[in-house]
Amino acid sequence: MFVLIVLGAAVTGYLLASRFYGRFLERQFDVSEAQPTPAVKFNDGLDYVPAKPYVLFAHHFAAIAGAGPIVGPTLAAAYGVVPGLVWVILGAMLIGGVHDMSALLVSVRERGRSIAEVARIVLGKTGFGVMIGFLLVALFMVTATFLNLSVVALTSTYPAEKVGLTPPPQEVLRSVAEQHPDKKFVPYRVHPWMPSVISLDERGGGRAPHHTAPADDAAPKQYSLLARIGGIASTSVLFITACAPILGWLIYRRNFPAKLAYPVATVLCFVSVLLGMKHPVVVSPETWRLWMTIYVICISTLPVWMLLMPRDFVNVQILYAGVFGVFTALALTAFGATVLGHQPTTGYDTPLFDVATGLQHVGLLWPMMLITVSCGAISGFHCLVSTGTTAKQLASETHARRVGYNAMLLESLLAVTVFLTLYVGLARKEYMAIVYGEQNPVLAVALAVGNLLHGAFGTPVWIGTVFGILLLEGFVVTTLDVAVRLNRYLLEELWKIVFDRPPRIFLNPLFNTLIAVAGMYALSRWNVLQMLWRVFGSANQMMAAMTLLVVSVWLRAHGRRYFFTLIPSIFMFLTTFASTAINLRQNLLAGNWPLALACVILFGLAITTVLLGVRAMRQQVPNDARALGDVGKS
Repeated sequence: MFVLIVLGAAVTGYLLASRFYGRFLERQFDVSEAQPTPAVKFNDGLDYVPAKPYVLFAHHFAAIAGAGPIVGPTLAAAYGVVPGLVWVILGAMLIGGVHDMSALLVSVRERGRSIAEVARIVLGKTGFGVMIGFLLVALFMVTATFLNLSVVALTSTYPAEKVGLTPPPQEVLRSVAEQHPDKKFVPYRVHPWMPSVISLDERGGGRAPHHTAPADDAAPKQYSLLARIGGIASTSVLFITACAPILGWLIYRRNFPAKLAYPVATVLCFVSVLLGMKHPVVVSPETWRLWMTIYVICISTLPVWMLLMPRDFVNVQILYAGVFGVFTALALTAFGATVLGHQPTTGYDTPLFDVATGLQHVGLLWPMMLITVSCGAISGFHCLVSTGTTAKQLASETHARRVGYNAMLLESLLAVTVFLTLYVGLARKEYMAIVYGEQNPVLAVALAVGNLLHGAFGTPVWIGTVFGILLLEGFVVTTLDVAVRLNRYLLEELWKIVFDRPPRIFLNPLFNTLIAVAGMYALSRWNVLQMLWRVFGSANQMMAAMTLLVVSVWLRAHGRRYFFTLIPSIFMFLTTFASTAINLRQNLLAGNWPLALACVILFGLAITTVLLGVRAMRQQVPNDARALGDVGKS
C-alpha cells in the first residue's frame, strides 16, 4: 500500500504542477508562439538547429537525467526512503522545474546565450568571469563523476547464483580454471544469453591452518562463477553509437517521419542488447576509461545532428522503457500474489526512516541528504543543458514547458521509482554491503531492478539486473557527451574574456575539447566515486542557486515578478554553503588536496556571485540596458 500511495501522490502532484504551476511560469515570461526562437533565426546546421519536439525532449531528458536521479537516491536511501521521497517530489515541482524552465526561457530571449553570457548582461563582466570559472570547475566535477560511474557500470560483475543462475560444482569450476592458469577470468557460460566467467574466490581456499595440516600443504583453491553484467551494456553502447549517424541522417537530412523513427530506434536498442548477450565486450576498467574519453572527444566536435541527437534519441528508448517498466512493476508488486502470482524475492525490510544510519554514512539530514539526492530534485547541470544546447534547438517558445519543466518532473519520477525499487527489491543488509561496503551503487540499483521485475513478472533475476545496468549506463553516457560539449563552449567563452583577439587555436573545438577531457580524465583517476559524489553534489546544486539568482536579477531588470526564483535561490545557497563547508573539512582531514582546493574555489566564486547579485538587485538601472532592451527583438 505504501508503494501505491507514493506513486499516486507523485504522479498526481506532477500533473497538477505541470498544468498549473508550469502555466504560471509561462505567464511570467509572456511565452508566445509568434516570437521566433534562436534555433529558427540563426539556423546554421551545426549548433542552432530547430528540433522536432519529441526529439528535443528525448535529448534534453536523457542529457539532464544522467545517473544523478539513480545513484543519488541509492546513496541517500541510507536515511530510509521517506526523507528522500519528500525532497525529490516537492523539490522538483517547486525548485527544480522552475530552475530548468526559467533558465531555458531566459536563454531563448537572449539569442540562445549560455547562462554565463546572461550573467554578463545582468551582473557585468566580473559576473561573467566568475560564472565561467564556477561552471568550468563544476563541469570538471560532473564529467569526472560520470566517467567513473560509466567505468563501474561497464565492468560490473556479481556472483551468478545471486542473479538466478546455477553454477556447476566446484570441481568443474576448478578443472576449467586450471586449464588457463594465466587468466584472471575464464569465460564459462551456464546460460546461452548471459555471459559469465570463472574467477578465483579470494574469500576461500588458500593455505590450511598450521594446526590442522603441514605448512606446505595448501588447500584446493576455491572458484566462483561471476555474471558479466557490464559486458552486455558495453556492446550495446558501441552498437548504438555506430548506428546513430545513419539515423541522424535520415531524421535531419531526409525528414524521416516520427512514426518510423520510433520503431527503428526501438529495434536498434533491442538488437544492441541481443548482441551484448552473445558478444559482450569485456576489457579492464582503465581501458574503458580511455575508450570513453576518446568517445566524448569525437562526439563533442561533430555536428549535433550527426551523433549527439540521434544517439540520445535511440538510447532514450531504453530509458523510457526503463521508467515505464519499473513504474509498472512497482504498481503490480504492491498487490503481491493477487495480481501475477509472484512475490518480491527479498521482502520489505528497508526502513521508512533510518536517520541514524544516514548520519553515520552520509552526514546530517540537512544539508547532506539534499546534496546526496542531487539531480532528482534540482540540478545546476540542467541550466547548462537548457542554455547550452536545448535553447539553440527549441523550435517554439511554447515547447519550453514541455521540454524544460516536464522533463524535470519525469526525472523526479525516475528518482521516486529508484527509492521504491530499493525499498521493494533489495534487502537492507545487501544494500549496505554493496553501496557502503563495496561502494558500488550502480550494482545495487541493478540488482534491485532484477529482483523487482522477478517479483512482478516472474522475469529471471539476471535479465532484470542487465536491464538495470543498461538503464543506468544509458543515462551516464548521454550526460558525458553533453557535458563535455558544454565544457567546450565555456572554454571558448573564457578565451574571449582573457584575450581581446583570441588566437585561432583557442577557438578551435578540438583544442578546447582536449582541455575538457584532460581535466575530466585526471580527476576521475585521482578520486573514488563516493568522495567525488559529495563535492559534485554541492557544486551541482550551488550552480543551480547561482542560476536562479541570475534569472531573478534578469526578471527584476525587466520589471517582472521574481519571488518564484529568488526564494529557491536563497534556500539552495544556504544548503550548498553548509554542505561545501562540511566537504572542505572532510577533505582537509583526509589529505585530499585536489577536492579541498575545489571546495575553496567553489566557495569563493559563489560568494562573489551573491555579492554581485545583491548589488545588481539594488541598482535602479541594469548594467547593460542596451542588451536588455534587445530582448525579444533580436
